[in-house]
Amino acid sequence: MKRALERILKWVENAVVGFSIVGVMFMVVIVFYQVLARYFFNKPPKWTEEIALVTMIWIAMLGAGIGLKNDIHMRVEVFMSVFPKKIQRFVEIAIMVLIGYFGVQMTRYTVMMVQRLPNRLAATGISVAWMYVPIAVCGVLVVMCALLKILEQVASLKEGRKR
Repeated sequence: MKRALERILKWVENAVVGFSIVGVMFMVVIVFYQVLARYFFNKPPKWTEEIALVTMIWIAMLGAGIGLKNDIHMRVEVFMSVFPKKIQRFVEIAIMVLIGYFGVQMTRYTVMMVQRLPNRLAATGISVAWMYVPIAVCGVLVVMCALLKILEQVASLKEGRKR
């Protein structure tokens, strides 16, 4: 199960990186177009700001979801260094369980909220839900990454017993 989860997350990570690169380039182009239209033609398009915002939200939430896999999230390690390695692993498992639970709740409540959103963005007319869907996707990625981290910690605990 661990290997399958690693493969899936590696594929997702590559897709997120690719999407982020294309998304940032897209944002630069449309914001540049907006600036040109504002200063040279005195008529900025209204849709560029909304599209750039939605793109930025998608990039940030997908990056945050996969960031847990690569340990780029914030953490305080001062207290962990006091404990022996075995207890550190148990604490890591407990932390990952809590993070996974947070991911489940984040997805659950985002889905509930998206189902109740009838609003549309003013300039583009697209559903406001497109700004919230990446939060649910981030929650799923957080759960998957937390599960992978738990499996890694359990495997390292078993290795410690064999020695």
